[in-house]
Amino acid sequence: MRPIRVVVPFKLECAKSRLSSVLSSEEREELALAMLEDVIDAVSGLGEISILLRGPITDGDPLHRLRSRPGIEILDCREDLDPALNLFIASLEEKGWLSDLLIAMADLPLMRACDLDGLLRTPGDVVIVPGRGGGTNLILIRDPRFRVSYYGLSFLKHVRKAEELGLSAGVYESFRCGSDVDEPPDLVEVLIHGRGRTAELLKSLGFALSGKREKTRAGWVRDR
Repeated sequence: MRPIRVVVPFKLECAKSRLSSVLSSEEREELALAMLEDVIDAVSGLGEISILLRGPITDGDPLHRLRSRPGIEILDCREDLDPALNLFIASLEEKGWLSDLLIAMADLPLMRACDLDGLLRTPGDVVIVPGRGGGTNLILIRDPRFRVSYYGLSFLKHVRKAEELGLSAGVYESFRCGSDVDEPPDLVEVLIHGRGRTAELLKSLGFALSGKREKTRAGWVRDR
């Protein structure tokens, strides 16, 4: 099996704005950092990790815990998501494409290392892990000709891009890898299934399962 290079795009400023009805801006930043660390824990055994930090890197930034971990680099990135990732892919291609590339979103707090075994075993020049609602949570790129196109129905766009290039597209479906956190109802899954920093943070902020169902799923309450 070829070595894996991992890249995780991350934005702390105005993080997780769709959770603003239940979390303050400071709490959303804490949540974003906790989820990032959970993702890094899950992928840390694969190989070298690059965090593409969209926004200025300052001496006092809150990523200091990650800076001290071996095999992790934090790159200052001023581009938007797609151009930043595609420039990163192009840079690896120019260097000879010595390893496959795994792009992992930073809001997958349920993902565990064991979940990635199935992803790595899935055949395809490109292997896509769909998120809920047609998004893309992870992409394993084995051919440097591929370029990403996030936002909207990115899962279908990525499948179509692979086909246009004559590349085989594998799909790996996983509950934990497919559970990204964007909106208040998503917090329920973390409270039920989470084992890492994100679940502990939510509990410390007073979140707990309510024992009541909200429409078709369990609900949560917050003790302030």
